[in-house]
Amino acid sequence: MPSALRRSGIAGAIGLVCAAHAAGCHRKAPSAPPISKPRLGEIVLRDVTPAGGDRQPLDTAFLEHALREHLLGSALFSFADAGAGPVADLRVQIATEVVEVGAKGQARARVGLRLETRPDDAPGAVSFELAGAGSEPYEIPRGGGAPAVRAAVFRGLVLRLAGDLIEDQAARRRLADGPVAGVEAALQADGGPLREEAIRAVGERRLTAEAPLLLKLLGDPDEATRDAALGALIALGDRRAVTELARTRSLRDRHEMHKIIEAISILGGQEADDYLSFVAASHDDDDIRAAAAAARDRLQRREAEAGAGAAK
Repeated sequence: MPSALRRSGIAGAIGLVCAAHAAGCHRKAPSAPPISKPRLGEIVLRDVTPAGGDRQPLDTAFLEHALREHLLGSALFSFADAGAGPVADLRVQIATEVVEVGAKGQARARVGLRLETRPDDAPGAVSFELAGAGSEPYEIPRGGGAPAVRAAVFRGLVLRLAGDLIEDQAARRRLADGPVAGVEAALQADGGPLREEAIRAVGERRLTAEAPLLLKLLGDPDEATRDAALGALIALGDRRAVTELARTRSLRDRHEMHKIIEAISILGGQEADDYLSFVAASHDDDDIRAAAAAARDRLQRREAEAGAGAAK
């Protein structure tokens, strides 16, 4: 996973801010209407175990029912009766493998989920393609009964893998449009992809009350977390990030300097101008001096255009 330029990270936030300037948008965007949800349509399971493999027969009727219940409980879908509106269909691919030695067995499975909404541009459309793999050990009973035990183990394994994938997707969706408390909880977690997703959600949803925590995360040991926090602060337009970056980023760290120069330019303000002027005049790297000078020119040009527009 590239750490510097993930979606809605530094580059994504800069793109959003630049687009807003290009459109002449200087007003706060209105609150988005509640996002509607599609109905859950058909679920189709397919066994894709390679030919010649030790294929485990699957109870497709049981799995389809259990997956439907799990999906409906994820809050991703509407409970409306059939009729007009978007419909989401799920395609499930399952590959299985059985390894048995003596009285010990191991069930292995790979589950792929592909969900698409019809039409795909409907408000609240849910689309994803996910895959996961795992295994489960089991004891082979003496005196018969192994097929039933094996079938039960595979049912549980497949549902666990699919359930984990569905819950992860639902958690990401809740960060995008669910209660703010969920975003706050994810921000305070120890780390991981969901915290990064929550950081980006702060910027995308303009949750300005979370900015102080983002400022702290600018000093996080994990580069991807730092970049996501900076991207969100750019999206919020919080110029306190300039102070934090100037205080914590070493001028000798060329990798970081190349990343933050444009970010500081986009954030703007007198402190940003002073910082870029200092770097452009005194840094010992020619490329960084040139980048800082060019970024300062862009900052001054943007602020002059903004001032002219406000005077009209």
